[in-house]
Amino acid sequence: YHIDSGGRRVRTRLALHTGRALDLAEEDVIALAAAVELLHNASLVHDDLQDRDRTRRGAETVWSAFGDNVAICTGDLLLSAAYASLASFSIAHAIPKLITLFHHRTSDLIHGQCEDLRMQAVERDDFATYEKIAIGKSGALFSLPLELAFVGAGLDAWAPQARHAANSFAIGYQILDDIDDVDKDIARAEKSHGLNAVLTLRAAGHGLDAQKMAQAISRKHLLEAATTAQMLPSGSGHLLKDLALGLISD
Repeated sequence: YHIDSGGRRVRTRLALHTGRALDLAEEDVIALAAAVELLHNASLVHDDLQDRDRTRRGAETVWSAFGDNVAICTGDLLLSAAYASLASFSIAHAIPKLITLFHHRTSDLIHGQCEDLRMQAVERDDFATYEKIAIGKSGALFSLPLELAFVGAGLDAWAPQARHAANSFAIGYQILDDIDDVDKDIARAEKSHGLNAVLTLRAAGHGLDAQKMAQAISRKHLLEAATTAQMLPSGSGHLLKDLALGLISD
């Protein structure tokens, strides 16, 4: 039900592009892409439950349609399936590294979510904390498809640069998403303070300039992402670069 609701599959596309650029076998590229997409969707099912969001992609969320218990089990099953997909990677000696990396990024994602939930009781005015949470919640899932491909191809040394590019992209991407959602998040703020760049900057005293400042910060991070991704080997960062520049031009 959840997978059929759609989505842009950006993280899947990043894994497919990077893996193919690094000449991984097609079945291995698909295994990595599937693992990332399954993890991403596990996080969405659980996030919707924790945030009590009733709709996603124009459809009822899993907890809203089927109840809390089914949502918990669905997210757990998706996460377990992600590890099963990694286990099918054909280069056996790479599998332990892939699983360890996958765990570390899953841990980053969970810690980002926990920090976000912890801070929902207070109005946020610290933009450095906002960026840290954005890296945990969004950066982990944008960097993972690139990092998995580099580790799978035996090019581990490039993974930190890929992560830097993806984290910069994630902050820029999240800020633009927040700008689109600012009115919805203002309405929600009566109950809890969600992660929103514009509202964080307003709370820090920037008032009417907050949205313009948020756009400038987003542009800076997206340019950093594009520049860093461009330097990755064999054109493996070109899709991330194109996505970053596309968000700037929009």
